Amino acid sequence: MIASAAAKLFSKKGYIETSMEDIATVAKLSKGGMYHYFKCKEDILYFILSSFMDLLLETLEHDLEKIENPIEKIQYIIRHHVESYVTHMYSAKALLNEAYNLSKSNLLKIKSKERRYFSVITRTLSLYIGHTLDKDKLTVVTFNLLGMCNWIYSWYNPQGAINSEQLSQVIFENFTKGLSCF
Repeated sequence: MIASAAAKLFSKKGYIETSMEDIATVAKLSKGGMYHYFKCKEDILYFILSSFMDLLLETLEHDLEKIENPIEKIQYIIRHHVESYVTHMYSAKALLNEAYNLSKSNLLKIKSKERRYFSVITRTLSLYIGHTLDKDKLTVVTFNLLGMCNWIYSWYNPQGAINSEQLSQVIFENFTKGLSCF
């Protein structure tokens, strides 16, 4: 409840502009009640970002091991990423825009989870493309895919004409057809 309220506020107002009192009001708690769960606003931000990264990573590696076809692995990654971002849009936006507000130690923990996620995607793309790309180009390709998926929070409307499954498919087709030039 607190994390959901805070994620919404952080994504709409920004972390710095959001006060503990704002969060307490939206969460329908007393300010003192919030301090029972979190000692400061940064702890809430860290909880949101860490929980979101854990959600992204939770089953990804395990599920990918069960899929043999590299193209189906990419399709799964895109669908998993888009669905996670659509379902947790405020947390996704906070991750992309507010992580720099964390202390160095907390930011390093989040960055470590992001590197693990990036590594899973890079390995999967490498299986699909083969070893024709050097490490630098593979990094660029991975960031291209993440860029296609990450920024949906800024324009995608889950109640619009395109559902998350259709969006995943459009991203997949756009991405994989672009890769055919390698």
